[in-house]
Amino acid sequence: MPEEQERGSPEESFQEIEDRLAALKKETSEFSSAHSSSPPPVFKMMWIAFNVVSDLLAGIICGLGVGYGLDHWFKTRPVFIAVFLIIGCIAGILNVVRYLHHYNERQKEQQESKKGKE
Repeated sequence: MPEEQERGSPEESFQEIEDRLAALKKETSEFSSAHSSSPPPVFKMMWIAFNVVSDLLAGIICGLGVGYGLDHWFKTRPVFIAVFLIIGCIAGILNVVRYLHHYNERQKEQQESKKGKE
C-alpha cells in the first residue's frame, strides 16, 4: 500500500498516461505525414526494375511476333524471326536507355527543387 501513496491519486496517474499518449500520437502523426509523400526506396527500385524488364521484353516479343508473321506469310524459313528478333532486342535496349535517361533527369530536377526550397 505505500506504493500507492507515493504515486498519488488514480486520477493523476490517468492524466499522466493521457498526456503521454497525446505526445506519442503527435510524434507519430508528424512522422507519418513527413514520410507518407514518397514510397520506400525498395518499392521505387522494384518499380524501375519492372519498367526496365517490361520495356526489354516488349521489344523482344514484338520482334518475334513480326518475324513469325512475316515468315508465315512468305512461307520462308525463320529468316525474318532472326532479323526481327535482333531488331526487337535493339529496340528494347533503346527503350530501356531512354527510360533510365528520363528517370535520371527527373531525379536531378527533384534534387534541384529540394535545394531551392531549402
